[in-house]
This record gives sequence, structure tokens and C-alpha cells, in this order.
Amino acid sequence: MTRALLSVRFRAMLAAFTAQARQKKKKSKGMMVLFGVLYVYVAVVIAGVMCMMFGNLAGPYHQAGLDWLYFAMAGLMGLAFSVFGGVFMTQNQLYDAKDNDLLLSMPIPPRYILMSRMVPLLGLDLVFCGIVMVPAFVMYAIAAGFNGVNLLLQLVGMLGVCFLSQAICCLLGWGLHWLLCRVNKSLASVIYMIAFLGIYFSLYSRAGSIMNAMALGGESIGNALKSWVWPLYALGMGSMGSIIYLAAFLVICAVCFGAVYWLLSKTFLRAATFRRSGKRRALDMSGVKTGSAAQAIVGKEWRHFLGSPVYLTNVGLGVIMTFALTVAGVLFRGKLMAVMEEMTRQGLDIRAYLPLVICVLLGFLVSMMFFSAPSVSLEGKNLWILRSMPVSSREILAAKLRFHLLLSTPVTVLAGLVLAVTYGCDVLGTLLCALVPGLLTVLSGVLGMVCGLKWAKLDWINEAYPCKQGMAVFLTMFGMMGLSMVIGVGFALVSGWVSAELFLILCALVLAGVCWGLHRVIVNWGVKQWEAL
Repeated sequence: MTRALLSVRFRAMLAAFTAQARQKKKKSKGMMVLFGVLYVYVAVVIAGVMCMMFGNLAGPYHQAGLDWLYFAMAGLMGLAFSVFGGVFMTQNQLYDAKDNDLLLSMPIPPRYILMSRMVPLLGLDLVFCGIVMVPAFVMYAIAAGFNGVNLLLQLVGMLGVCFLSQAICCLLGWGLHWLLCRVNKSLASVIYMIAFLGIYFSLYSRAGSIMNAMALGGESIGNALKSWVWPLYALGMGSMGSIIYLAAFLVICAVCFGAVYWLLSKTFLRAATFRRSGKRRALDMSGVKTGSAAQAIVGKEWRHFLGSPVYLTNVGLGVIMTFALTVAGVLFRGKLMAVMEEMTRQGLDIRAYLPLVICVLLGFLVSMMFFSAPSVSLEGKNLWILRSMPVSSREILAAKLRFHLLLSTPVTVLAGLVLAVTYGCDVLGTLLCALVPGLLTVLSGVLGMVCGLKWAKLDWINEAYPCKQGMAVFLTMFGMMGLSMVIGVGFALVSGWVSAELFLILCALVLAGVCWGLHRVIVNWGVKQWEAL
């Protein structure tokens, strides 16, 4: 039974590689290779950043005789990265899966269903931990010399970190689920995400000073870790070759995982079937207003967006971060202006390129605003409702695109204007700071719509797939992110011949042309693709 459940879960997680939407047609080998290359690219970029960070730490820690502390910090970072990357998916996979009611109606013990959900999540934790900890192992081997036995023990310790991470993710997901069942789900998810990101980035920004302080502290800090965070000390000593310490760390991880599994297995049935209760209100039709079909579809998209925590927290992150960047830019203007003056004294006049810098920064944030990419797939089995309405396919797609523009364009354009005025850009630079990011939001919308129609998947198990794992989301997000990098690198190559303003004008013309072309694709090919779903 467990094997069958695991098979179903793994097939669902790998559906992007084996099946395509509702037709269940096998994808071409070229498409599978493209998927693999894209995922490997992301992993290599993150691993490269980790190699740079651990490369600066391995030598000093080894020379100071704090090798165990180095591996303890690697384990802590791997644990933090894994929890950060998996907590929301854990909550969705365990409690919000679309097949929960179906499985629970069968004569299957809840503990088997729970285990079938946790094992694939352990694989995900292993990926997150590996991206962080394997570079740490490699950089230590380069700095201190390769030892095969120690490397094997380090990999075993990483498995223990995965089990500990999954235990923490399950606890946080369990608490998040009970919280969402009692309050407004979308609002609670946003608050939870913002608080989690704030704590995470606060600790991450201070990681260098914390590590330096730990390196300088020597024995006193080591003794404090042994007393208060002994499992990390055991992990560090086990990674250096102590089998006894490693065994103790693995036992702690196993006990934590087992305790969490026991707790969740006792509460899974009640938690998965819990429904919010409240007073029923009489239906009042007096406030109902008539409107156009386009307004009705946009209103439906708004309600779905605000009522779906997964949709709101994953796709709306760019809007929150754009607002946060604008506020931070205004509040810390004095400090940033001092930094720019210092750079100018050193020969780099950043003020001359300020409009370009603002556009590139906002472009990266626009890459996190991909409302149109999962829009088609999110219809799921309710697609027939829209298809049965007396509205043309072109109007439906136009309304979905309008929803994307309403959410992303105003906040991005306003952010560009505020930052440009705050840092003293001239009139042309200020207009470009609003125009180019605005065109990027339009491009994100039409690109996401094209990708969403091409890689539509309507048989998802929960909304986490179209919002986080779908090919349309992947291509739109990283495509827009890559475009921002191309704009920055492109100007660096031609900066000797053209000014930043002229370069941005050319970029605006190119972006406008691409947006128009993709819009024509939606109007012609996209309508046929929608009707073929």
C-alpha cells in the first residue's frame, strides 16, 4: 500500500517530465533535456554562490583549528535553506492536496498517507541541503586536503540534517495549517511569509559578522555551542571523523523526525478534514451590480488571488518586495547617497547610470510578478465554467492579461518614479525609470500568458504546482530575470559609445516591439490553444 501511494506521489511530482496536461502525451526528448538544463542551471548558480562564501571561510577556520565549527555552520545554513525552501510546500502537500478527501475515504490508515507525502518532501530537503552543504564539503577539501572517510561521514551527516529539516518543516506546516483554518488564509500566509523572510534575511545579512565573531571567539564560543546547541557540535565533530558524535547526531535527528511523525499521524485525519466554521449570512442581492463580462472575469481572478494563500504568497511576492524596495530607498537615501559619492571619488560615477540601475533592479523584481503564467493552469477542472460562458476566448484571455497588468504595472511604475525623484534623476531619466519597468511588466504578462497556454496543466493535485513548479512559471520568471541581466551586461559592453538614457530608449523600443508581437501571438495562436484545452 505504501509503495502504491509513493508511486502516485512521485509520478505527480515528476509529471512535468512525463506527461503534458490532460492529453497525457509524452514530451519530446528535447523538451526533457531543456527542463534538465534549466533546473541544473539554477542549482549551479546557487551552488556557485555557496562555493564563493565557503571558500572564504574554509581556510581561516582550518588554520584556527575550528574545523568542527565550519561544518556546524554548514549544517546550520543547509538546515535554514531547506526549511525556508520547503515549509510552504510541506503545508500544501500534507494538508491542501486535492486528493486528500479521496484517499481518506478509502480504507487506508492516515499514517500511510502521511508517510507517502513526507518521503518525497525528504527528497526535496535533500536537494536543498545538498546545494548548500556539498559546496562546503568541496571547498573544505580544497583548503584542508581530501579525506574519503571524512567525506563519507559528512554526507551521512547531511542526511541527518535533511531529516531534522523535514521535522521542522512539518511542525511549521502543521502550525501554519491550523492558523490558516481559523483566520483569513491569504492574509495569514502573507504575514507568515513576510515575517519568515524578514527573520531569514536579517540573519543572512549578519552571517558574515556572526561567523567572524565565532572564529575570533575561539574556545569560549565553542564551549557555548557545546552547552546550548550540542547537536551542531556533534555534527561538526562527526564530520571530522568521530563516529560516536555522528551517531549521536543521527539519533537526535531520528528521534525528532519520529516524534513529529507520530504527532502528525495522530492529528492528520482531523487536520486534513478540518473546515472553517462561521455564522451564515443571509444572501443580500441589493448590493449586486451588473457589469461587463471582462469585469466579471477580472473580479473572479481577484477573488481567486486573494482567496488562495499559495497563489498570493508565491506569485505576489514581487509586489511586496517592490513596495519594500521603494520604502527602503526613501528611508535610507542619506546612506545610499554617501555610498554613491564614495564610488564617484573612486572613479565610478554611479549617478550617470542611476536610471539604468533603477530599471535593472525593478526588472529583477518584475520577474517575481508572473500572475498571467499560472492563470490558465489554475482553472483546473473548473475550466468548463469559463468555456460555457457566453464570452469569446479572446475576451477571456484579455481579461486575464488585464488582471496581471492591474497588479504589477501601477506599483512598478510608481516605484520607478519615486526612486528616480528621490535620487535626483533628470526629467528624461525619471520618465525612463517609469517607462522601461512598465514595459517589463507588460512583457512579463504577455510572455507568461503565452507560456501558460503552451504548458497548461489542468490535472494538478494542489495549486502549488501551477504557482511554483510549472514550466510556464519557470520560463517566465527566469526569462525576465535573464532579460534584466542582459540589459545590465549589454549596457556595460556599449557604455563607451552610448549614454544610459539612449540605451534605455533603445531598450524601450525593443520591449514595445516584443510586447506587441507576443500580444499578436495571444490574439491568434493563443485563442486557438485556449479552445483546444
